[in-house]
Amino acid sequence: MPTRLPGTDVVIVGLGAAGGVAALPLAESGLSVVGLEAGSRLTRKDFAPDELRNNVRAWPFTVQKAQREIPTVRPNRLTPSTQGAIHPMMNGVGGTSLHYWAQSWRLNPWDFKVVSEIRRRYGVSKIPEGSTVEDWPFGYEELEPYYDRVEREIGVSGQAGNINGTIDRRGNPFEGTRSDAYPMEPLRWTGFIQQMADAAQNLGWDPFPGPAAVNTRTYQDRSA
Repeated sequence: MPTRLPGTDVVIVGLGAAGGVAALPLAESGLSVVGLEAGSRLTRKDFAPDELRNNVRAWPFTVQKAQREIPTVRPNRLTPSTQGAIHPMMNGVGGTSLHYWAQSWRLNPWDFKVVSEIRRRYGVSKIPEGSTVEDWPFGYEELEPYYDRVEREIGVSGQAGNINGTIDRRGNPFEGTRSDAYPMEPLRWTGFIQQMADAAQNLGWDPFPGPAAVNTRTYQDRSA
């Protein structure tokens, strides 16, 4: 006899960076949500600061994948597969958000209109014949409120460079207009990075700290 489970409004397959984020607003809206994940839930002990394990033994490359498949990289089906070594893959609650570099960039306004911008700046001939690249059907302005919400939910540290059109050259002066600052101050620069930043400023460039989902102070009950 088949096992009958209680009914639910929404089933999310895969509780990674996308599925996990989607589950929260759906549940908060009052819907019944069930998430299915092939991997396990990792705990704090799985992330102990261990240079041998992380760098030499390639954790999390060795974390279990569903069906024990080996992630490979190849440009097409005719090319021999090689094991991927740049972007580790694993199954687990949280997915890639468990082991990514925590860089939390927004797309720039022109990224949404790449075809139009290339034509305007460099001419129609710069788009290769047969290219399938297209402009997005919406723009940065429509996504900006959601960028802001996600940065506050996750907790992103950084230095804004353009808040409502006011430029702050401590941040990225070329970024799309933001409605507010980052919820946390940027990460502290190391001595080496500070030297590089000073040299860049002497050349008239605009070095700035990159946005990162790393706490620089206690935020939402999570310590720095």
